[in-house]
Amino acid sequence: MTDEEAAPAPEDVVVGTTTITARALQRLAVGIVHDVARVSTRDVGVQLSDRRGAVRISVTVPVAPVHGRNLVDSGEELRRDLIEKMQTLAGREVSTVDIRYSGVRRSTEKRVR
Repeated sequence: MTDEEAAPAPEDVVVGTTTITARALQRLAVGIVHDVARVSTRDVGVQLSDRRGAVRISVTVPVAPVHGRNLVDSGEELRRDLIEKMQTLAGREVSTVDIRYSGVRRSTEKRVR
């Protein structure tokens, strides 16, 4: 290919690649679950796998009771947020989110004296 045949790149485009590792995607998913489920990151388990070009996410998280929310609503919120935020933040399509609740984490409110 000669210089005459090459199409000029627009000035605002930077040539190169962006690579997101599997480990980075997993840590991103753990962070999203941590924020949505309101549990510690060490209590969150996330496994990612490929499903026909899309990401399948399996989540293990303890139940963290929140007033006014039942487990079904909490699971739907977690599923929806994982799908949306993985697309927005990492540009990855999520096909399936499986949630397994394991154990219970009670938040204790501290009183101020």
